[in-house]
Amino acid sequence: MSSENPFFILIAEDDPDDQDILQILLDTHFPQWHYHIVNNGQLLIDYLTNKTPRQFPVSLVLIDINMPVKDGIETLKSLRTMLEYKYLPVVAFSTSGNKWMEDIFMKAGGNAYLQKPDKMEQMVYILSQLPELIQKTGNK
Repeated sequence: MSSENPFFILIAEDDPDDQDILQILLDTHFPQWHYHIVNNGQLLIDYLTNKTPRQFPVSLVLIDINMPVKDGIETLKSLRTMLEYKYLPVVAFSTSGNKWMEDIFMKAGGNAYLQKPDKMEQMVYILSQLPELIQKTGNK
């Protein structure tokens, strides 16, 4: 990511503990990154469609699958119908390791499906791979 467009992650996560963990890890290990956390998929869509100018464009969406109001799959499907966000990289980050859920997410247009690890070191490693994931999938 260039200095004009730093890495900016939009995160949809409903669990307050997971939100806290992500904030701590991002602030500690990736202080050069920018992020915003919302509690569900509808708030993610609202954030993206709000025409208030943002400091940085969104580089990637990190989304939980099981959330109230609008879950990760519904949110992904909505994003893929929006011209401006049709190619925005969307990565599932879920406790569910079910293969069928991964298949549904990927068929709906997801770029990657990652299972939340139990260990902090693994979480840091996964987060560190996100910029490379954008390079591989391409933000068209």
